[in-house]
Amino acid sequence: MMMGFGLVFMLLIVLVVIGLPLLLVALLAGGGLAAVLRPRPSHDPAPVPPTPPAIARQCPTCGRDIRLGWSVCPFCGAALT
Repeated sequence: MMMGFGLVFMLLIVLVVIGLPLLLVALLAGGGLAAVLRPRPSHDPAPVPPTPPAIARQCPTCGRDIRLGWSVCPFCGAALT
């Protein structure tokens, strides 16, 4: 039982001694370490509110506001052409 634990411990030490420097070299070579160490902005930029739809005119039948490009009034069904 003790021999199994010793083997696992030795493998863990080898992984730390060899694997950690290899990981750091790979990060430095790929530029990944600079991205990790780059300071992040302290706040998120404010979201841009959505723009309201353009109301171009009113329906000649019901008088409600309608959008550009509509060919039929969605409220009363009158043709807008």
